[in-house]
Amino acid sequence: MILIFIVVVSCNENKPKTIEFRIDDNKFKVSEFNISDIHTTKHILKIQKIYGIFTDIAVKDSLLVCGNLYDPKLLNLYSLNNEKLLNQIIKRGTSTKEGLSASNFYLQNNIGNSSLWIYDITLGKLFKTELSKVIKDSSLVPHKEISLKSSLKNLIAPQIITDNLILATSYSLDDCRYFYTEGSKILKKVGLLPNVTNNIKLKNISKTKIPNKAYIFKAFSIKNPNSNQIAVFYNKTDRAEFYDNDQLYKVWNSTNNFNPVMQVAKLNDGYVVQDSDKTKYAYLSITSDEKYIYALYAGNEENKTSSDIILVFDWSGNSVKKISLDRKVCKIALEPHKRIVYCYDDVTKNIFSTQL
Repeated sequence: MILIFIVVVSCNENKPKTIEFRIDDNKFKVSEFNISDIHTTKHILKIQKIYGIFTDIAVKDSLLVCGNLYDPKLLNLYSLNNEKLLNQIIKRGTSTKEGLSASNFYLQNNIGNSSLWIYDITLGKLFKTELSKVIKDSSLVPHKEISLKSSLKNLIAPQIITDNLILATSYSLDDCRYFYTEGSKILKKVGLLPNVTNNIKLKNISKTKIPNKAYIFKAFSIKNPNSNQIAVFYNKTDRAEFYDNDQLYKVWNSTNNFNPVMQVAKLNDGYVVQDSDKTKYAYLSITSDEKYIYALYAGNEENKTSSDIILVFDWSGNSVKKISLDRKVCKIALEPHKRIVYCYDDVTKNIFSTQL
């Protein structure tokens, strides 16, 4: 009877459980806003005749860049003037100047020319190419490739400040909120991840590459192009943080104020956390210009990975307005000069747009 009891207890301990990780913010005053009280503008999305299974989107003037999931080349380039495919670039593969997945893009504006950076999270690579050349040359290979050090290969939506300075959050680091790197080493760590009341359930298994705390607090960082103002938007909890010169000065929660809800299982000497059908998602996609940040916000519903709500903040961390779309989308990208937001719907597989 004793042996049977021990086996039953052991099985129950290892069975995955849904756990809410409550954030403990006693050491920092958190501001709160009610989404229903924010001034709302309604926008009808215009369908673009651009269709595909895309990983991310970026836009510059009349050029739309889409990462495709299955084609022999990683990127599709479209003209927004005639909605035609202009080119496909970067061979899919594991060799030098090749990649497996274009998970994020960053458009870097340089004097005289602009650059397109592509992040391959699978191989842990960053590619750079001149934007003026990507339209014409189908055999184009990136003129720069950065192979990230092993500990840096799980970046989340890296922001390129200069050719030798990258800002990012990470799945691999649980001892800072974001950091700066040049690709081979960390130059500076900034901030901390929030404390939780049931921290014992976040104990990592030995030799893990993705610490549990870093995973549940996945977030997107974004930098003002003209200053050292940085905002961090969390994916699995209703939280946004604003930094000036790498000093945290404001934390926002909406009145929804939900915490990470994860599936947790005991494994050997620690725990493994995963998303579950009870997980709620907050911020899904972020885009910006020098004045405002546009954050696609999923809200207070379980297992919701698309949304029809874009929350707009200024770089000082003030809530400006709410944009209500007429359909749910999963990715957004702003063309700042024409003031057009482009959106991707992963259900219909179409690109849409709306004038701000």
